[in-house]
Amino acid sequence: MTSGFPSWFPAAPALRRQIRHDLRRLVCWGLDRRSRPYPVIDDARLLVIAPHQDDSTLGCGGLMLLRRLEGSPVNVVYLTDGSASHPGHPTLTPALLVALRREEAEAATALLGVDHARLTFLDEPDGTLDKLTPERRTALIERLAAVFRSADPEQVLLPYRRDGSSEHEAGFGLVVAALAAAGLKPRLFEYPVWAWWNPLRMLRPLWQARRVWRVDHFGYEPIKASAVAAYRSQTQPMPPWTEAVLSSEFVEAFTPSAEYFFELDPL
Repeated sequence: MTSGFPSWFPAAPALRRQIRHDLRRLVCWGLDRRSRPYPVIDDARLLVIAPHQDDSTLGCGGLMLLRRLEGSPVNVVYLTDGSASHPGHPTLTPALLVALRREEAEAATALLGVDHARLTFLDEPDGTLDKLTPERRTALIERLAAVFRSADPEQVLLPYRRDGSSEHEAGFGLVVAALAAAGLKPRLFEYPVWAWWNPLRMLRPLWQARRVWRVDHFGYEPIKASAVAAYRSQTQPMPPWTEAVLSSEFVEAFTPSAEYFFELDPL
């Protein structure tokens, strides 16, 4: 995992951790004051786009859980197969990772109340969303547009366009293109994931987003934490590796009882 900070930041790991922690607190303080409660509409159809299996739970797990407790439908679409999370691992082959990460996604969303039938795995090879050939990109957009037509969502959650992950940013563009191809104009909400690892990336939406929404899932944090922990291939070391793909510091950024979303203007 890279630091996510510019090269001029202090190199000492402990100091970087403290800087990240303090910046996150500052950003959350500002977001709390700019945001309003997320616009809940009874029975509104919600669709979450996740470039990778754990993204939806990390960025939207609290919202997904609350909507399901209210009885509202929630669909999740996973763009990639998750096969590239452990490059060079001696036993976890890409094929094994694909199966494992699908199982983890099903277990995590079940804890959040989302039925397996509402999960869609598009299985694009992990690590390729920003490198697709024009033909492959067109085909993926058409597949995604077909999902949109079938689900007919009223609200779509998609990755923050400047999240710091090339695949998250590519996923944003794919969603916008697919919605246009489907002829749909749902309300669109960006959710950050990797931007929390480098909170400097959160300053732009903090000041410039026209509408900032907040979901408070106070009291339900243990359920979200259990759902995040279901992605054991990401949050636990996979022997013989002694470190997890996602550090405990990164995962802890998603433990507060609030999630934030930036609504886009109609496309």
